[in-house]
This record gives sequence, C-alpha cells and structure tokens, in this order.
Amino acid sequence: MKFKEYRALLLDGDGVLWKADQPLPGVQELFNFLAEREIPWALLTNNNGHPVGEFIDRFTQYGIQAGRKAIFTSSTVTADYLQEKYGQGASLYVIGMQGLIEALEEAGFEIALGEDMPRLPASAVVAGMDLDLNYQKIITAMRLILDGADFVATNTDRNYPRPDGIYPATGVVTGAIQGATGVEPYVVGKPYPAIFKAALEELGAAPEETLMVGDQLDTDILGANQAGIDSALVLTGVTTRQIAADSPIKPTFIFEDIPALLERLKAAS
Repeated sequence: MKFKEYRALLLDGDGVLWKADQPLPGVQELFNFLAEREIPWALLTNNNGHPVGEFIDRFTQYGIQAGRKAIFTSSTVTADYLQEKYGQGASLYVIGMQGLIEALEEAGFEIALGEDMPRLPASAVVAGMDLDLNYQKIITAMRLILDGADFVATNTDRNYPRPDGIYPATGVVTGAIQGATGVEPYVVGKPYPAIFKAALEELGAAPEETLMVGDQLDTDILGANQAGIDSALVLTGVTTRQIAADSPIKPTFIFEDIPALLERLKAAS
C-alpha cells in the first residue's frame, strides 16, 4: 500500500517512543514535525500502572508539550467505560496500581483494594497490572465474580519491553482471574475498540486519515486494523521483522524506527 499524508497520528509509548524512562532516537524530531504541520496526535498506551500526570511529565522531560486530552491510557478509558455503564459512585473491587486507582477515584467510584472481601457488594472486579498480586487477591476476585460481579480488564498484554529484556504484563493478572473463574473479562484497552474510538473522537479524526504507530502486533497493529486505521509497526520494541513475517497479523507498513517513519511522513507531506 502506498504511504499517504495522514491528518492524525496515534502512538504507543513503550517500545515506540521510549524504553523504560529513556526516549528512543528521533522522538523529539517527530513531535517537532507534528507541531510544525499542526498534525494532532494521541498517546494510546495499555500501561495502566502510571497516572496521566506522569506521562505528561515524561513528555515534558523530552521537550514535548502534551496535554491531558492527548493521553489515553487503558486506565482512563476503563474509568470512562465504567462511568457510562454503572454511573458515578458504583462499588468496585480493584486489583491494580496507582494509575488505575487514581483514574477510578477521580471518576468518583467507591473502590475496595487489598486481600479482604469489600464491605459493599461490588458491581465489578476491575483488573490491571499489579506488582503485588498474590493468591489471596485472586481468591477475593474469584469469589466476587462467581457471586455475580462483572469482570473488567484494562488490557490483557502478555509482556512489555525494558532495556534489560521483556517483562510480564497485565495478562498475568487477568489470566489468573480468568483461569480461576472461567469468565472472560470485558477488555477496554488495545486491541479492543474503546480506546481507539475515544482517541479518534477527541482528535476529530476519521479512521481512514489516521495512522497508528506501535510495536506490538496483537495490540497496536491488530487493534488499528480492526478499527479501519492504517498501522505502522516499528521494530524498536518486542516485535522483530521475522516475527512480523511469521504472524497472521499484518501491519500496513513496517519501519526500523521512528527516524525511518519520520522520513516517510516528511516525503508524503
């Protein structure tokens, strides 16, 4: 497919713009180009452990201006989904870290944490990444779900990249609960449509004029493909060219890195 001029960009974070807390080459130049051409963009990240403010601070450290409305985490979109479904003040049992907890508290939910059964009946068990996951939390989540609570997951990513290798991600948490209950969660983050729809609505962009840039085939690329959005795989994260060649999930384009993508964006403009 011929590369075209895109009017909006959706960007993953880990493995695309940075690894750990270090920006990848070409990131500042990419955002300078987007600012010069007045091309709107949004960060779409399944990272649910960090609050939105931390992502804004990270962009600031990289010399990039980013507002809260440009940041779509699986936590913030999960909070929006739960507000629409249950209304403000609903009771939730949450397995997760600060990013998810803060998003749900800001949305006005009554949340229960920890190992004990919540004092109020839970409308839903909400699961995100939890570095302190233990057997008792799984038991509590299991019993609530088997008693009728809904099961909602921020995302089900298997792993994520860091400079010293690949680490397990939220799928470890959601997989344990699903294995214990036999119940599949409603998943909000990539590759499911909610996060893509929310970002497109905020940017005022149509799918056919938007490009999604990611490093994960089964989240970034699959989600974009299913949403009718062109997808660009960069090879700076977890996916190699050989993995891409062997996968049934095919990106619209493949680039070695952000500088290679930026070169094509400039050529098309």
